[in-house]
Amino acid sequence: MSASPRPLFIDTAAFFARFNERATEHDRARTVFRGVQTGELAYDPLFTSRYVLSELATLLLRKVGHGPAVNALATIREADSFNVLPMAGRSFDRTCEQFGRYDDQQISFVDHTSAVLASDRDVEHVFTFDRDDFRTLGFTVVPDDTGDA
Repeated sequence: MSASPRPLFIDTAAFFARFNERATEHDRARTVFRGVQTGELAYDPLFTSRYVLSELATLLLRKVGHGPAVNALATIREADSFNVLPMAGRSFDRTCEQFGRYDDQQISFVDHTSAVLASDRDVEHVFTFDRDDFRTLGFTVVPDDTGDA
């Protein structure tokens, strides 16, 4: 365990893998979440966003079912460890500007919102399985770039 914890932004792909037992990265997602929960992996505080939860609910609804989508949202929202961030004002404007600049990429608007919200909080690590998108946006990808799982 490192001496001081680092802030971590959690992306839709990490939550989706955690809550979808059939997901290819399910075991790795569980390992990282468990390591964060036990303190073996020193990440704190933990951030996500309303946009991520919206995307997660839609993915789970379509790929797994309504019940699992409701359960995932409740689990995340009730957990004291997650800071669920809103997107408003200048942050939204900066996201739109950043999205426009990446005209040669297929990075989702939600990933751009995550990048802006993470940058606003000096977060350098993103827990995701959308490796290329977040690397392109300048982040260290957990677990692939850190070996955390």
